[in-house]
Amino acid sequence: MRLPHILAWELTRACNLNCVHCRASATRDPGPGELTTEEGLSLLEDLAAGGTRLVILSGGEALVRPDVFALASHGTELGLRITLATNGSLVTPDVSAKLKEAGIARVSVSLDGVNADIHDTFRGMPGAFAMAVRGIGTLLAAGVPVQVNTTVAAVNIAQMRLFPDFLKELGVAAWHVFFLVPTGRGENVQPARVAQYRGMLEDFHAVSCSAAIECKATCAPQYYRMLMETEGSSPTRGCLAGTGFGFVSSTGTVQPCGFLQIDCGNIRTTPLEEIWKGSPVLQELRDVERLKGKCGTCRYTDVCGGCRARAYEVLGDALEVDPICWYPPE
Repeated sequence: MRLPHILAWELTRACNLNCVHCRASATRDPGPGELTTEEGLSLLEDLAAGGTRLVILSGGEALVRPDVFALASHGTELGLRITLATNGSLVTPDVSAKLKEAGIARVSVSLDGVNADIHDTFRGMPGAFAMAVRGIGTLLAAGVPVQVNTTVAAVNIAQMRLFPDFLKELGVAAWHVFFLVPTGRGENVQPARVAQYRGMLEDFHAVSCSAAIECKATCAPQYYRMLMETEGSSPTRGCLAGTGFGFVSSTGTVQPCGFLQIDCGNIRTTPLEEIWKGSPVLQELRDVERLKGKCGTCRYTDVCGGCRARAYEVLGDALEVDPICWYPPE
């Protein structure tokens, strides 16, 4: 494989909401220099040729871009598994039908609370919760599989235990939780305490063992260390930034992930494969011997790896220790 298994492409930085934790600090204005439709089609072709399996069309809000259906359809025709991330507010029966026709494999809808009080606060708009729930129902009615993405911070961590039953009622296929990474507007959001994160992951593991839906912890690499300790195996490495996962911004900048906003090159000037293979930043991230502090001495480095984006945003060094890790290496 010459390119990452998974790549998130930020179609646009424009968004109709004003989420307090947005990593992109998205506004209603897309900003200058977005990749054109033709550049996007070419990117998808390069990804298919380079062995990428899954492409996540994200934003901002991906559905504000009018060519999203054509891009998704082209990716599907190339044999890529195309998914789309949305806040759900712009989903209509017509949009759902077009996503279905374009071959979208799954749509992820963000829900940060089980009621409007929490979710609407996160999303910066009254009524956002109702729109997201309505969007989920509309997608499911059109036969489009849905997963829910939840960002975990101090303001909503107490609701995590309520999510499994709530999502079961909604009928979604999966629940993916993301620990807050303090980048973009997320710098101003209060993260949960380390002890709270630990307790939440322990609860999440108990739920995932019996849940009727897929449960996955993302941007929470410590979860996969916990799996190794309790079950003796892990289905994936915790932090995949720059290894199995890559990110292309709306203007073509390549990053290890959307939260780790380090410029590794731009596909407008350098072929993606050349960037992915040759970027010094990416090469450093792939070498676990370079990790510092207890992340560098931990026996679970190959399984967990710590969140490189959180280390970069909090400590200014992507190779430093993950600040929310509570594990004391032997």
